[in-house]
This record gives sequence, structure tokens and C-alpha cells, in this order.
Amino acid sequence: MTTAPSHSPDAVRDAAAYWFARVHSGKFTAAERERFEQWRRADSGNEREYRALDEIWQATRLLPEDDLRELLEAPEPASARGRNARRQWLIGASAVCGVAVVGGALTHGRILDMLETPLHEARYVTARGEQRSERQPDGSVIQMNVSTDLVVRYYAKRRSVELASGEATFEVAGNAERPFFVEAGSVSVRVTGTVFNVRRDEERVAVAVQSGSVEVSSGRWWNRERAMLTAGMMARSQADRTLSVETGDVSAVTAWRQGKVVFQDQPLEDMVREMNRYLSRPIHLADSKLKRLRMAGVFGIEDGEAFLQALQNSLPITVQRRPDGGADLSLQR
Repeated sequence: MTTAPSHSPDAVRDAAAYWFARVHSGKFTAAERERFEQWRRADSGNEREYRALDEIWQATRLLPEDDLRELLEAPEPASARGRNARRQWLIGASAVCGVAVVGGALTHGRILDMLETPLHEARYVTARGEQRSERQPDGSVIQMNVSTDLVVRYYAKRRSVELASGEATFEVAGNAERPFFVEAGSVSVRVTGTVFNVRRDEERVAVAVQSGSVEVSSGRWWNRERAMLTAGMMARSQADRTLSVETGDVSAVTAWRQGKVVFQDQPLEDMVREMNRYLSRPIHLADSKLKRLRMAGVFGIEDGEAFLQALQNSLPITVQRRPDGGADLSLQR
């Protein structure tokens, strides 16, 4: 059975990461070295895991410094929250590449932040139909759309937001010495001062820039795509697809801030899905043939009745009211 030394993790892979961090921390003591050697000799699996980590370390030394820095500055994902013990035993890793390997390789792609205690941390959650605006300590403003969950962490040299789900517009106070990051799954947005919108629907992420410029990167840390966006530009990323960039109507994308939703010749299925984000009583398509219908229009996000009336006036649709107050749409016969 594999054993781990006192004060190190029990799992062999985590123990290897712990010892690698300590060896490269610059604060490795003689007593620790003795315990480290005991651990390596205790089981062949321990030695094998440590050697594998060392090989990864050698490979990462060939990576550009910017890639390693980006890996370090990525916020801790939701799956890693609460593992305070792991963060405690990794705190001694001060070498940039060493921490990159521990965070990026040994945890199988789960990227940790720099293991630094944030100076400011806050979580904001909006419910269905709820919108909310929060001003941050530096004057930046985060305006959240419905059904949004995000965490803000401010560090000495960076500002970071982890967008778990939903949508928000960020008005970032300029500070070239303290960049602002938004992390949404595999997508990262880096700015120093600008206004931009980020929306995350599971693995689909969209970024739209209202003013200033942002750098968007997407993909695995070892093979990132990058794009610079300026005002009026948008980027979209989806799992297993390349990053797409285009110019578009950013004011339409961010119309939710004025209580509106804008449709520009879009499929009815997409329109109903978007309206249902805001309505307390959802609309359902009872006939799959309706998906092919398209329409344009501007509607209030809380005015489901006006939306249904417009559909009946413009499309061959019948609206059937449900007992719960919602509506089913079917094709006119």
C-alpha cells in the first residue's frame, strides 16, 4: 500500500505534487528532504509519480512564459472549491513553472490560481428574472443578467472573475498594472480597462466588446487560441470548436441592460429559449415544425404577453394557455 509522509496528502498523485512544490519552493529543509526520500522509497508508485511529474516539468520549460503566467492566473474552478487543505500544502510553491505543472498537469487539467489569498472576494448570484449591479472596490461595475453565478477575487497584481453561468457586463476601471480577467470555462478574457459583455451557457461562451479592447483566449492551456477584440467585435467559443470572431451589433447583445431583448431574423426556437430566461411561466413549442419559422423584433424582457401577441400576428401560430399560466405554441391547421 502506498504511504505518504506526515503533513502531505494521502493520494499518491497529490503527494507527488506536494513534494514537487516543496523541492522547488526554495525553502526545502534538510528534515523535509529526509522525509521526501523516505516517501520515495516507501513504494514504487511514489517514485513513478514523482518521475512523471519531473518529466512534465522539463517539458513545460519549453512553453512561452505568457502561457505559463496565464495558467497561474486562471481562477480556481467550482470543482476545486472547499479543498482548503490542498491549497495549504501547495502554498510553498513559488517557482512559476513548478506551480504551472502542479496546477495544470497533476490535477488533469483542473487549473488552480496562484494559491494567493485574495484581498477581496465576493460571490454574486441572481435568480431567474433577477438582474443586479455591484460596484467593486476599484470602482469597476459588474451588471449581472438573470440566472447568473460568479465569484470576484481581487489580488495584489490582478483582478479575477470566475463566471460559472449566466451573463454579465463588466465596466472595468483602467489599471495597466493590475489586469482584469474573466474566466468562463475554457475561455479567458483579459483587459486593463473597458466595457464588455460575457455570456456563458454551459460550454458555449460569447464575448462582446462595447468600448476599449480585450484579449480573448480559448482552449486547453497547452494549445490556446487568441484573438484581440475592439469595440463592435464579438467572439464565440463552443466545446471542441475553434474560436470564431466577427463584427456585430453589440447594443443588441446587451439590450438586456435596458430591459429589452432584440431578435434579428432568428429561429423561433431560439427566440422562445431566450424569452424563457426572463419569464416566470415558460413558453413551450408543442410542434417541432415551428422551429423552422423565423422572425425579428424588439420585446420587453418581462412582457411575455406582447411577445405572444406578436407571434400570433406575424406567424401561423396558435397559442394554447396552460393551467400554470404558461403557453404552448402550435402550428395553425
